[in-house]
Amino acid sequence: MTNEPYTEETAGQIDPQNPFENALENAAYRTDYRRFLPQILLPDFHIPLFPEREERSRIRRQMNTAGAGALLGCMGSQLLFPLTIMVLLLCMDGTAASYFNGDQSGAIHTMESSGIYMALHCLIFGGMNTLVAWLGCRRIRQPLGGLFRTTDFSGWKAFQYICIGFALQQLSVVLYAVTRLLHLELPEVSFDYFQSTQSMLLALLYTCVLAPVTEELLFRGFLMKSLSAVSVRFGIVTSALLFGLMHGNFQQFILGFVMGLFLGKIVARHNSLLPSILVHMAVNTNSMVLSLLQEKLPEKVANVGILPFGMAVLAFSIMGVLFWLLYERRQPLPYPTQKQATRSRTAMFSPVLVLAVVVLAGFMVFLAVRGANG
Repeated sequence: MTNEPYTEETAGQIDPQNPFENALENAAYRTDYRRFLPQILLPDFHIPLFPEREERSRIRRQMNTAGAGALLGCMGSQLLFPLTIMVLLLCMDGTAASYFNGDQSGAIHTMESSGIYMALHCLIFGGMNTLVAWLGCRRIRQPLGGLFRTTDFSGWKAFQYICIGFALQQLSVVLYAVTRLLHLELPEVSFDYFQSTQSMLLALLYTCVLAPVTEELLFRGFLMKSLSAVSVRFGIVTSALLFGLMHGNFQQFILGFVMGLFLGKIVARHNSLLPSILVHMAVNTNSMVLSLLQEKLPEKVANVGILPFGMAVLAFSIMGVLFWLLYERRQPLPYPTQKQATRSRTAMFSPVLVLAVVVLAGFMVFLAVRGANG
């Protein structure tokens, strides 16, 4: 397969960075399509409406790679974390029963009060995200440095995007409130990170810094890049779905999916993870500061502190709505061409990718049922 660049000498041929001639997509973000259709630069070659066997096979292989990465990144840490905790408990007091029966005394209390519990959380979840992203990018031949080659980005745009992020965060709160009005008994997210000063600081470090960086590497880096092989819209929507399901509860699923759509769009627009990391950091920090005020301050003092903080966030959210109406509304998710749509259907039925969605959705339902049963 040739890897020669597309130049003026090949001006009459198909552009491998934009083979479907979709003007709504950023060609710089797209994957060179010669890895799926090696003959794309042959004279007088035309891409068929429906992919043939070899092309379908290559598309499914890439989608299955993404599905395997989602399973390993999301479920691997969910399994490794409790296993590590149990091994440590066995080493400390000879029993892991406290981890399952809710006993907050003994070794489990020592781990939480010393910050060990949260330190392991940072190490395992952040480390797994980074490892899978690195391995996945190697698999699809995507240099990690290439995920940060930012174009057409500025401080003013970063401010707009952060305001829009706050607006979407408020929208997710409203959507969740609607489910409560409909009497849907769904478990709420817990910010039970403040057992000690060490745990609190580690929670702030992970939620405000490590999680935004490592999750963006995994979801908007490796996964979205893989899933955008035939259609950037498919990559944005599917990676947002996986991102929402990864959080394991309905409240954060709403925020994760809605936010994932927006983050995916600005990553594809600027061909960089930097904008999405900044927005992700701002949104997570907003949640953590609000939670910290509620958990650590007396109720009367917290109410006084929360009011101005909430008003400031509301003001930024209102600006976010205005920015969306003025700018973002005119730039929707890129629509696929007819040839991209037929190939997206091939991607949708890649077995490992489908399995990843089913497993993550099933895990979220499992956690919801377990939480409802106490």
